[in-house]
Amino acid sequence: MGQVIKIYMGLFFLLLEALTGMGVVSAGVQTAAARDYHSDIMEEIACSNFNAGVMEACIEQAEEEGYQVEIEPVIYDEAANIQLASVTLHYEYAIPILNLFSRHEIRGMAG
Repeated sequence: MGQVIKIYMGLFFLLLEALTGMGVVSAGVQTAAARDYHSDIMEEIACSNFNAGVMEACIEQAEEEGYQVEIEPVIYDEAANIQLASVTLHYEYAIPILNLFSRHEIRGMAG
């Protein structure tokens, strides 16, 4: 009878470990997707030559995808020869099995 309890306890902990591992992998996939999306936004802004309409479209599209994006254009000289844009993307990081929910951000400069 003692062996049956040990086997069921082993299976329970194995299942718990598998679910935790799946949650961690899922959170990693969410983070990778957010990083890719952030990279795409920065590339699109740089390729559009910092067009204000493109920046607004990126913000709207990000909201549809479930992200929050902040874009701040930066001009470093009076002749506007050097332009950059600070791009901040906020996303949800979640591992539900551990009841871990937090908001992360990715920052970068498009230029």
